[in-house]
Amino acid sequence: MHRSFQTSLTDGHAAERAWVERLRTDGYAVAHGRKIVLTKHDSVRDHCATPDAAAVMVLEIKERKLRFTGPEDYPYPTVFVNATRSLEMEPYRPFAYIFVSTVTRSWVWLTPLDRDSTWKATTVTDTTRGHDMGMLVAPKKFLRPAKQLIDFLVPHHLLEGIDGDTECFRRGGGKTEERERYAAKTDPRIGSRDRKAPGETHWNVG
Repeated sequence: MHRSFQTSLTDGHAAERAWVERLRTDGYAVAHGRKIVLTKHDSVRDHCATPDAAAVMVLEIKERKLRFTGPEDYPYPTVFVNATRSLEMEPYRPFAYIFVSTVTRSWVWLTPLDRDSTWKATTVTDTTRGHDMGMLVAPKKFLRPAKQLIDFLVPHHLLEGIDGDTECFRRGGGKTEERERYAAKTDPRIGSRDRKAPGETHWNVG
């Protein structure tokens, strides 16, 4: 016997709520999608464009003093992803590393989801500070065009589909806060940050 559309919708909403609450209980930043019941919904012609859920993902943004407009003309065969020391200390894993050209303002990105044995931890010279440091290096072939990431970002006019306050995704924030050290620890699962955090480093090669 086939379930009615309303029954299927109710069961689907319950499953979505349960998944979000389970992840929240585990301590992860997820939100409910807005649950809407359309009393005159036509399953053939209509579509209710609200997400089941939404999640906060971390993006790391790095400037490069290089000229490029996309993955194809990135001028080096490899990409410096991040200092290995920073990778060891971060309490979260970025979904994407974004590389912005200071020359063209174009940007490309890669994701650790693609990481394989060709990504290498190696030692490079920090030309700004004049010392060697560990660096995770990836082949250029893993760079993706900006549009592939933009396609997964929620545009402002669809934020209303998330059930909650989303104003911080529209405006505000971005201010610089000055502290002597970064030792804030508000959750016991966050790793110790008592050591002084490394400053921003700029590299002249890819």
